[in-house]
Amino acid sequence: MASKEELEEQLQTARQDIATLTAMAGETARDQVRNGADQARAQVDGLSAETRALYDSARGEGARLRRNTAEQVQSHPLASTGLAFAAGVVVAGLLARR
Repeated sequence: MASKEELEEQLQTARQDIATLTAMAGETARDQVRNGADQARAQVDGLSAETRALYDSARGEGARLRRNTAEQVQSHPLASTGLAFAAGVVVAGLLARR
């Protein structure tokens, strides 16, 4: 049977091993959190660039459509007025049904 001193030494060794394992587990967890945060940041940056490109594209397309519409209205003012009137009649008819 082990003496009291041997048991105390084994207990001290076990405490040191537990402390070492705890420190290693904490460091591993911190590394995983850092890696996850870096990956998330990279994905957000990628989405931000993609979103910005889509926004710029949609904005450019909207400006192009607005210019084309203005040109058509200026080229055909009577047809534009008639079309606007007809659209108003249709919308009024739909709203009157409610």
